[in-house]
Amino acid sequence: MDDDRPSPDLLHSGFLQEIQHAAFAQPNFGELSCRMHGSGTVEEHMMNAYPVNLAPLYHRCIFKSASRVDFHEETARELAEHRLRWREGDADTVLHKANLGAIEVYGLRYGAEVEVTPRPSNDFVVVHWGLRGLVEMVCDGQRAILLPGQTAWISPRRSWNMRWQAGSEQLILKVPKSLVSSGRRNGSLPSFGMLPALFEIQWLALVQMLLSAVTGPTRKDGYDEWIVQLERLVVDFLLIGVGGAGSGRHLSETQTTSAHEPITSKPQRLPIERLENAIADRLGAQWSINDLADAAGVSPRALQMICQRERDISPTDLLRNMRLDAAHRRLKTSSFVSVTETALELGFGHLGRFSSYYRERFGELPSETCTRRNAKAVSRTPK
Repeated sequence: MDDDRPSPDLLHSGFLQEIQHAAFAQPNFGELSCRMHGSGTVEEHMMNAYPVNLAPLYHRCIFKSASRVDFHEETARELAEHRLRWREGDADTVLHKANLGAIEVYGLRYGAEVEVTPRPSNDFVVVHWGLRGLVEMVCDGQRAILLPGQTAWISPRRSWNMRWQAGSEQLILKVPKSLVSSGRRNGSLPSFGMLPALFEIQWLALVQMLLSAVTGPTRKDGYDEWIVQLERLVVDFLLIGVGGAGSGRHLSETQTTSAHEPITSKPQRLPIERLENAIADRLGAQWSINDLADAAGVSPRALQMICQRERDISPTDLLRNMRLDAAHRRLKTSSFVSVTETALELGFGHLGRFSSYYRERFGELPSETCTRRNAKAVSRTPK
C-alpha cells in the first residue's frame, strides 16, 4: 500500500499558502474568558502590539507567584541559569510554556523592573519577541532596545545582560542549537541580531502557526513531519533575517561596549527621547515618516506605536506640535520677528494652515501673539 503522506519537501514548500492565511486570519476570542494573574483577561493579553492569538500559550500557565525567590528558581530551571536583580515595582510573575517538537515556547513576565544576566549556553539559542514594555539588551558588547513587536536573536558567546522595564512581557523561543546548525550552511551562527522591520508580517504568520500547532493533533499521519518542517522554516527564516547580524547591521541601535560592562552604567535614551532631540535640532527640516523613524532608531510601524503610547499622538502630530511650540516661544518673546519668517523657518510652507494649527493649539492667531508682545514692550518703555 502506498504511503499517501506528503513528502518533507512538499510540506516545506506547501507552507506558503498557510503562511499567507495565518498572516491575515482574525483570532477567535469568543470562547475565552479566563482571568490572567494580576493583569486582565486572556483577550486583553492577546491584544498587544500585533494581532496574534496568544491563547494557546496563555492557557498553559506553569507557574505564577508573588515570591521573587520561587520564580527565580522556576525560570532558571526552565530557561537558563541566571543572576536576577529585582529593582523597582512589585513582583507579579507568570510563566507560560508550550512544547512543539524541538522548540519550546514561553511567555514570561516579572512585573517589576529587573536586571537579568543569563549564563551563555552551548546548547540552545533564544529568540525574544516583545509583547509589552521595553527590554534593554547587551549581548557580546552589542546593545539594543527591544520594543513591542520587535524580535531579537540571542546566542551569546561571552556575555548577555538584560534590563526589563516594569510590566514588560516577552514571548521567548528556546531553540536547540542542533536544530539551528542543521539549517546553517556556511559560517558560524550570529551571536545577536534584530529582525528587520520588512520581515514583520511574515514573522507574525510564523508565530501564529507555531502557537496554533500547540493545539494541533498529536497522533495524525504527517503531523509530526509537519512540525519538523515548521520548526525548520522558523529557523531558516530567522537566520536569513538576522544574517550578518554579528556586524550589528540590523540592530535598532548599536553601541560598542565592554562585554562585562553593567547594563545600567550607560543608560540609553529611549526612542521617544532620541526622536524629540533630533526634531529639536532640525525643526525646519523636511521630515518624512522614514526620517523620523531613523532618528528614533526604530521601524516606522514601531514609531507609530511608541508615539501613541508615550505622547498619545502620531509622529507627524508630534513634529507639528514641537514646531508650533517653537513658533509660539519665538513670537512671544523675540522682537522684530514676523509671522511669515517664523513659519517658513520652522518648516510650515502654507501660512494659512500654520495660522489654523496655531490658533487650535494656543487659542489665538500668530498675529495676535505678536500684538500682545508689542503692547507689552511699549508699556515697559520709559516715558
